[in-house]
Amino acid sequence: MKTLVTGASGFIGKHLVGSLVEQGRDVRCLVRKTSNTQYLDNLGVELFYGDLIDKDSLKNIVKDVNIVYHLAGQIHSKYNRDFFLVNFDGTRNLVEECLPEKIERFVFLSSIAAVGPNQNRDVLLNEQSPCSPISPYGMSKLKSEQFLVQTFKKSGFPAIIIRAPMVYGSVEQSDVITKIIFLIRKGHVFIVGDGKNLRSICYIDNLIQGLMAAERSNNSVGEVYFISDESVYTYNEIFQKIAGQYETTLKEIHLPRWLGEICGLAFKALSVMGLYSLPLYATWNMVLDVACDIKKAKETLNYKAQIKTEEGIERIVKYFMRERYS
Repeated sequence: MKTLVTGASGFIGKHLVGSLVEQGRDVRCLVRKTSNTQYLDNLGVELFYGDLIDKDSLKNIVKDVNIVYHLAGQIHSKYNRDFFLVNFDGTRNLVEECLPEKIERFVFLSSIAAVGPNQNRDVLLNEQSPCSPISPYGMSKLKSEQFLVQTFKKSGFPAIIIRAPMVYGSVEQSDVITKIIFLIRKGHVFIVGDGKNLRSICYIDNLIQGLMAAERSNNSVGEVYFISDESVYTYNEIFQKIAGQYETTLKEIHLPRWLGEICGLAFKALSVMGLYSLPLYATWNMVLDVACDIKKAKETLNYKAQIKTEEGIERIVKYFMRERYS
C-alpha cells in the first residue's frame, strides 16, 4: 500500500509521515524544490517534486497510490487570491489527477476556519453548523470542502474531510505560539478582551490519530469530522496552564474588547481590497469564540484524544526550554 502525503515538509506533515513510516507504510511525499527535506530524507521516503498550482508537475503523482493525505495549503499571505490559488485550485488539480486512479481514501485537512466563529457561545460548532467563514483562508477551505463533497456525490470520490482548530506540538511550532510561550515565560501576556472566549486546540499527536482513524474507518467516506483535544478552554485557562509549567505567576494584561472589534473592521476593509493582515485578524480573533464538538468523531471513528491538553502543553514547554535555553 502506497500513501501520498502533500504538505509533507510542514509541521503537521512531518508528524504524519513519521507515524506512517513507523507503521511500515510506503510513503510518497509531494515537495517543492525549495522545501527543506532533511527530515524526510532521513526517513527514507520517496520524494515527488511538484507544485499543486502547476498541474503539469503533478503528472503521475498518484500512480500506484492507494491513500492520499492532502495537508498542503496556504495559511498566510499578503493577498487573498493566494489562499484560493493554493487551497482551492491546488486541491482541484490534485483531485483531477486522482479521479482516473483507484484511490481508496482521500483525507483532506480542512480547518475550523471553514465554519467560522461560534454564533452562540453556549453552542459548540459541529458538523451541521452553518458555515460562515470570516477569513479568506477559511473561505478557501470551505470552497475546497464543497468541491470535494460535490465530487463525492457525483462520482463516489472517496473524500474525507477533517476540520482542525489551532494545532500545537513540539517540533517546528508556529511563530504565534512560540511568541505566546516566550511572553508567558517572561511573566506577562497581552489579552484582548476579558480572555473568557472559548477556544478549541489540538495537540499534534491527537490530530495524527484522528487523521489515521478517518482513513481506517469503513464509513468515513463523504463525511466531515472535527478533531481536537477533548476539552474546550478559555484563553485565560490556556495561558495559565502554560504559566503553570514555568511555575510562575502570570500577569494578564487585558486590552479593551473594542480594540479587537476595530481590528475586525479594519481587516474586513482590507479584504475588500484583496489584502490580508495577520496581525489584524489575530487581534480580532481574540474576542471571538472558536470552539468545536468532537462527538461525531468519537462515536463514529472511535477517536479519543490520547494526549490531554495539560500533557501537550507540558511537552511543548519542555521542548521550548530545551531548544531555546539549553
